[in-house]
Amino acid sequence: MDALLPIARGVRAYEAAMLASRHDRDEAGEGDEHRRMQYRLYEVQNGNHIETFKNVFPALELSEPHAQRAFDLLVDHVENRASLPPSQCIPRGGAIAVSPTTPGHCSSPFVA
Repeated sequence: MDALLPIARGVRAYEAAMLASRHDRDEAGEGDEHRRMQYRLYEVQNGNHIETFKNVFPALELSEPHAQRAFDLLVDHVENRASLPPSQCIPRGGAIAVSPTTPGHCSSPFVA
């Protein structure tokens, strides 16, 4: 639901390019395959870049709490080698799940 950063031209396009890349190697020599195995995309259904729009459109979902949770999961992964939940659609009113009911992309970025 983001008019400033449309999902298809933004993060989904980045995801496709990143997953298709096979050339680069990181400093540890692990390369793209290692990055692909760790890559996650958490899409927030009804999420929007401008959270104050929720004042006018209450069906929108605040993105910041999900971004903070994703960052906390990343820190735990880096510092403690904790597993990352798979890429998923975070349903309206939901949270990042270890075993998501909707893995992958949101089939509908907005639900009423």
